[in-house]
Amino acid sequence: MEILSQSAYQTWHQIREREANQSIYELWLPALLLGSMGAITWAIRGTAGWGGVDGTVVPGLMWGILWYYLSQQRGIDARGIVFWLGMGIALGGELGYGQYTGWILGKFSYGNNILPISPATGYLWFFLCGIGWAAPGGILLGWALNGNVSIAKWLARTLLLLFLLVVLFAWPIVDWFAARFVDCCPGLLFPNADLGIYAGTLDKHLQRTIYTNTQNFLVVVWWLVALLLAWMQRDRSTVVTGLILGVGFGFGFMQSAMWCLGYGFAPKYIDWWKMWELNSGFNLGVLYAIVLFWVTTQTDKKHTSKGDGFSEAKNENKSRKELWQETLFLAFGGSVLLYFMGFEYFFWTGILLSLFYFITMSLIMIANNHQFNPQIIIARRKNIFFVFSMFLLVFLLFHGGSTQAGIVFGLYSREAADQYAWPLGRIAVFLPFALVLTAVTIYKIQQILKISPNDSQTGRFLLHSTQLTNLMTFTAFIGALSIWPAKIGIFYALFLFLALYAFGKINCIINEKSRKPLKDSSL
Repeated sequence: MEILSQSAYQTWHQIREREANQSIYELWLPALLLGSMGAITWAIRGTAGWGGVDGTVVPGLMWGILWYYLSQQRGIDARGIVFWLGMGIALGGELGYGQYTGWILGKFSYGNNILPISPATGYLWFFLCGIGWAAPGGILLGWALNGNVSIAKWLARTLLLLFLLVVLFAWPIVDWFAARFVDCCPGLLFPNADLGIYAGTLDKHLQRTIYTNTQNFLVVVWWLVALLLAWMQRDRSTVVTGLILGVGFGFGFMQSAMWCLGYGFAPKYIDWWKMWELNSGFNLGVLYAIVLFWVTTQTDKKHTSKGDGFSEAKNENKSRKELWQETLFLAFGGSVLLYFMGFEYFFWTGILLSLFYFITMSLIMIANNHQFNPQIIIARRKNIFFVFSMFLLVFLLFHGGSTQAGIVFGLYSREAADQYAWPLGRIAVFLPFALVLTAVTIYKIQQILKISPNDSQTGRFLLHSTQLTNLMTFTAFIGALSIWPAKIGIFYALFLFLALYAFGKINCIINEKSRKPLKDSSL
């Protein structure tokens, strides 16, 4: 990452030198902040109104926006990280794991019977599934952090990403791999294979086991190949982010699944599944805070305490052709990910979001085309990433939340609406909000595209603490609404309190020590 504001960067370094317990503000409080908001948003992901992939965009973008704000406070530029952090982790949302909850209880479903299974097998598959959930996010985040590489390296990354999309969304291909594993080595991936239960006609439980285990295994293999490619390309960022998030969430997902043991002794006491999701989101949020801490230390190594760097001027030498290629590549890549985000649960809405993003990114190179300035184009691109990410997060929150909102206010019955159905009452709740949000976003984009070399500012949108406080509170409100009137909603309030406490302490140290506003001194 590059320097956003040299004065803010210098101020942060002065604060660090004066603070004896600087790790509290650089690691532990950010971990509490990202973990707490991760708990809320990951639980939202698992609620009616959101699907697997689009639901996981919600915590991903929230972590990305918090990452951006914390970096901004330190004078570091993270505008280009937010979108790819959110879309990367979202891909893991396609993976399944439901049957593993029975396995850790020693129960393996087969037809109308329950076969014994070692709980260790269930925990092992939770570990592998956790790697699969976080691996795409870790790898894409590493690519975003180290994006200034050769075309050959980007081609290799693209082919690798296409293979992942095939594994996640080309279901017949997964079935083909599954059939090969059943034929040659069923005992490798499928429990109780020694009983011969995978031969002949399969019941729904065995079909689910075969598909889920095959897909999770293939994604773990993809993760290993991606790490090997990053090592061969000397891409340290991707190796570190991929390992921390992949291995870390493997253990984190396995640990949080222990809440499901509650179904064995008090199934009606509380929503143990939701407790699991809250714990999972907290664990993954902490891991992103650890990655942020590492990335920040690497940024410090490339700059002096005054923010003077050694390699930022290289962007100024890029030709118009190079910037066109980069921008169109990013436009196409983001559009593809947005398409897969929505094609299962809201196909046409996903298409519109994909087109909106692609057109907006393309306009970056067209606006003020007669005044070519690489720095201005790169600034526009980063601003678009940030503004579109904010738009997409709020859009998805209300898109999914509109399901329960209409039910709570009596506009339609629970049976009349889910994430697939749109009764008139839900349309009436969602459409006005969506139109206003889109109009505001278009206005912000117009401001970005008006940047010219003669402007004193680059159209950068600094995120203020009050704005982020409002966003976190709104997100928690949507979370509580989505599970109303379940008593577990009290935990949403608890995690919001913890997030606001950590957020307030982080802002307090900067406001008290610096006693001066942040000033922009660079693009």
